[in-house]
Amino acid sequence: MILRAFLVVFFILGALPLFGQRYIGLSVDNDLYFGTDRYYSSGIFLHYGKRFTTKKDSLQTQYFTSSHWTLGQEINTPSLRLTSALNKIDYPYNGWLFLSYEKEYFKQLDFGYGWGIKGGTTGANASLAKAMQNTYHRLVLNLSPLTWAYSLPQSYHLNFESVLYWGQALGEQIKWVQESRLRAGSFRTAAETRFGVQWGTLPGLPFFGRRLETTTEGISFFSGALLALNIHDYSLSGSLFTQNSAYDLEATKLRHTLQAGLIYFKKSWRGTLLYNFSSPHIQTQRIKRHSYLNISIYRLF
Repeated sequence: MILRAFLVVFFILGALPLFGQRYIGLSVDNDLYFGTDRYYSSGIFLHYGKRFTTKKDSLQTQYFTSSHWTLGQEINTPSLRLTSALNKIDYPYNGWLFLSYEKEYFKQLDFGYGWGIKGGTTGANASLAKAMQNTYHRLVLNLSPLTWAYSLPQSYHLNFESVLYWGQALGEQIKWVQESRLRAGSFRTAAETRFGVQWGTLPGLPFFGRRLETTTEGISFFSGALLALNIHDYSLSGSLFTQNSAYDLEATKLRHTLQAGLIYFKKSWRGTLLYNFSSPHIQTQRIKRHSYLNISIYRLF
């Protein structure tokens, strides 16, 4: 129901002329594009945000300040989706439903920073993950429902994060870009850096964040990697403070994800495709590599 209402609003706004610097967007992670349904199998994120241009010093220097709201859901699934045998489950069942708020500041197109706060709930039912996934499997894919055996228990969480963005030109249309992020909270605590090469006609750092600093039309490509030091992840290990997971699984500490994609701006629309090829998140997971695709579309209005 939430997704249906969002799509109605999304397409109504798509028919309106531009009158400001706001956006509404839909971003989806899924591995079904590659014929699989396992591990981090689904992410759905509904976005809304706006930008302000402010002057913060005596030289009247312009700062681009933007705020971003996200209603999101992540779903984890083991590779053997129909088993109820605990010793055959190689990845936890978990759902994560959250609402987040982020603030970003850019003095120039190639350098910025931000912070965010995120709160939500886990649990097969509380996060709506079991109902949404099994409804989709039955009605759209014509598949049997997943067992959701021994899913991680329901729990409320609060998370904080900070981020730094920067880029350095290497040529006329090629640039080294990097995003460094710290996460801390009861759901996920980690240090991450994402880096690579961006080339194309779009200025700034369009692959990082939900950029509103420029709306120049064009296309750019990205190839790089995401490195993560996992300190704690409730979606894999359960609570940091109590033993509430039935799984005898150990999360990996160091992870990497290879990425490649493109982003396209046209008038008031923006679309992104980003391929992700991830290393294991659980040390003993049956299949060591996992591919999923992100598809995002945004409407500026």
